[in-house]
Amino acid sequence: MYGQFEDLINSILKNESLIQIFNAIEDNLSIMDEECNILWANKIYCERLGKKYDEILGKKCYSLWHHRNSPCPDCPCIKVFHTNKIEKIEKKTAEGRYFLLTGIPITLTNGKKAVFEIGKEITEQKVSKEKFSQTIKVQTVNSILNNFCHHLNNIFTGIYGFSQILMKEVKDENIKNKFIKLIKIIERGINFSKSLEKLKISNYEENVFDLNYLLISMKNTLNDIVSCKDIELKISLSKDSPIIKGNIMQIREILIELVSNATEAIQKKGTIWISTDKVGSKVLLSVKDSGYGMNYHVLKKCFEPFFSTNPQKFGIGLTSVKNIIEMHDGSVEIESQPDLGTTVKIYFPAAILPQEQDT
Repeated sequence: MYGQFEDLINSILKNESLIQIFNAIEDNLSIMDEECNILWANKIYCERLGKKYDEILGKKCYSLWHHRNSPCPDCPCIKVFHTNKIEKIEKKTAEGRYFLLTGIPITLTNGKKAVFEIGKEITEQKVSKEKFSQTIKVQTVNSILNNFCHHLNNIFTGIYGFSQILMKEVKDENIKNKFIKLIKIIERGINFSKSLEKLKISNYEENVFDLNYLLISMKNTLNDIVSCKDIELKISLSKDSPIIKGNIMQIREILIELVSNATEAIQKKGTIWISTDKVGSKVLLSVKDSGYGMNYHVLKKCFEPFFSTNPQKFGIGLTSVKNIIEMHDGSVEIESQPDLGTTVKIYFPAAILPQEQDT
């Protein structure tokens, strides 16, 4: 399988101390040939792909990480083979993961070339928690604005309709003129409400990305959320790539909000399960917890703005989650019973990778 690189790979695999050192390093380490075939990789490299070691050997790097059929135009490893020098680049993947890539040239005794790549994930540094919360704040403002405008329109429409009916029944011209003035004021109020709707904040940039990779990149963030309690976080990834189209930051916020809610629902010790799956033409994202659950009445109102069983919360988290899901043409289902935990199932339309990645 390794051809001219067999001796190099075997020497690494036979050195147990070297393997232990490489597997203890938190950066992606790999060796590739001139065609970007993976000849060897360390443990964290496999974990960040959500795959086993045997599943990546012999595969193209650009296929594994970017679902491409050809090398990335800015690949430092490809450049290494031309310059025979160490090459570095910062790269952002489709699902919003940031890596600092370093390619180091390797020349064997037979003159054949390979490249040793170091990939340091810097997503958490690039996308701070303040930026994580930015999207949820935007959605909260939009949700409140939508709710306010909806009720305002209902009030204005009701008064407008009754005023027109009453005006037709009034014979006194003086009173009728007052109704005409009232109707004009109401019309101004309706126009004002429409203007308010235009103030909704836009924070939407679409990408086509692998939901598995996004979830893997968020492991540290999600573990930080549950660390305040004795909670085990279990993640199960779909074997078929769950490709969706949407705003990466908003999908991050959905996961953060749901895991935060699940953590709050678990009193002392418990488990949170997160999974991805492909169901027909849909991609399923599921978050399940072993918390105290919700009764029928709470479950029925959980998506309503300003509804919360926690007096210290405003009750806008799940409302924002639902709004984000609907913006992605998705749907959400919640199953919950007292003392039996809660399961949130989100269905996104499955997407196809951009055509330009196939060329």
